[in-house]
Amino acid sequence: MTSNSPEHESPSASGGRGRDGAGPAGTPREPERPVAPSTPPSRRADTTAAGDATGATTAATTGSTTGATTPARSGTAPAKGRKPGKGSSSGDDWNVFRTVVVLVGLVLAAFGAYYLILGTAGLPDTEADPVNPTLESQFRFFSAMMVGVGAAFITIAIKFQWANMLWLVCLMVFIGGIGRVLSWAFSGTPNYILIILMVVELAFPPALLVWHRYIAKTSDLRREFAQRG
Repeated sequence: MTSNSPEHESPSASGGRGRDGAGPAGTPREPERPVAPSTPPSRRADTTAAGDATGATTAATTGSTTGATTPARSGTAPAKGRKPGKGSSSGDDWNVFRTVVVLVGLVLAAFGAYYLILGTAGLPDTEADPVNPTLESQFRFFSAMMVGVGAAFITIAIKFQWANMLWLVCLMVFIGGIGRVLSWAFSGTPNYILIILMVVELAFPPALLVWHRYIAKTSDLRREFAQRG
């Protein structure tokens, strides 16, 4: 006799599932997938803000580095290690110096041309003296040399690649002043105009060379300071 109690009910009669909710008898149940815990809104906001701050910092760092390493493309950008306006004072000094050298050259050339044309008659205290042909020849020759010295001064001031020649030309004028001293010592006192010329010829060339050296030295110092700055 068959019993109808629930304890003896077959698996098929209970919906085909075992006691643990698995499938039919003998079939293993599919494991459940773990669900990731949801991030609280406050944590999510903090993470987003941190990400934005990191991105802004990276962009700023990249931009500043790029700007520092990329040279300006402007055609008027100052040279490396040189600030604009640093060489203006030195340039003004050289312009004044060159102007003075040009004026000296013009004066010498004018005196030389004057004596070359008039000869010894252009000298003071010689109007009543008879003309000596030998002295006249020599005097006009050296008058032409004076024109050449004046032209050398002018050429040096204009070109200025030949600044080393300035020393030689100044030496020539200085030696000419020494010649006037010897003439005064052996032949007597000349006219006061020639004494003034003698003083100028002895004093001006050394002063001009010292001035040249001073400007060159200060220009080098300004350039060195500009490169350091």
